[in-house]
Amino acid sequence: MLSEIRVALVCAAASFAVVSGFQDPVPEPAAVSDNEFVNVRVEPPRKPRGDVIADCMSLTGHPRIRVYVPTHPIPPTREAPRGASLNSIFAMYFAHGGDYGCTGTDKRTFFHIDLKSQPKKSAFKDDAAKLDPTHNEVILESDHARVVLVHFEPGESGPIVDKRPRVIVAVTDSHATVTFPDGHSQPREVKAGSVSFGEAGRQATKNTGTTPLENIVVELKSKDSEKK
Repeated sequence: MLSEIRVALVCAAASFAVVSGFQDPVPEPAAVSDNEFVNVRVEPPRKPRGDVIADCMSLTGHPRIRVYVPTHPIPPTREAPRGASLNSIFAMYFAHGGDYGCTGTDKRTFFHIDLKSQPKKSAFKDDAAKLDPTHNEVILESDHARVVLVHFEPGESGPIVDKRPRVIVAVTDSHATVTFPDGHSQPREVKAGSVSFGEAGRQATKNTGTTPLENIVVELKSKDSEKK
């Protein structure tokens, strides 16, 4: 009951912030990808008129992964040497139904990934997060999905790994080569901010560009446990 009251108060604060001039009205998120498994929408950064950006979201349909990408990234440090963009990204999982609210001071782009259905079971023995943790960091995991931050410095490559069906959000422009188990390769040219959907399979990735390759990957888990 207390949590419901807190959510209601925060949502009321969000509405008040819009009316009183803290920010412009919230734009409708733009749909960028839709298939039987996911619906992906992008909400551009808010335009605060004061110090507070209030946010309120009602979720009445499918479970949702919400990825937050600040417009002012935190620079890398010796303790956190990843790319500047990835140091600032975080994600949250929202279960079916409910009202959610929050406030903040930094402008962000929001990626809404609604999880419409779970894919069929696929092989997932060679997990990139376990075999190649230098380039793959898990920041969120639920029964339905997992969010992984991918970072390759120029010239770096990883082993062949199993891939779940997944949503890929490009954080940076990148030039890469993807190699498959039969030995053939494909070039991948990606623009920052683009969203794509990848099918399950096996592949290895090499950053063939001169700048870091950074992606946010939302992996979709099968309804049954993956084959080992």
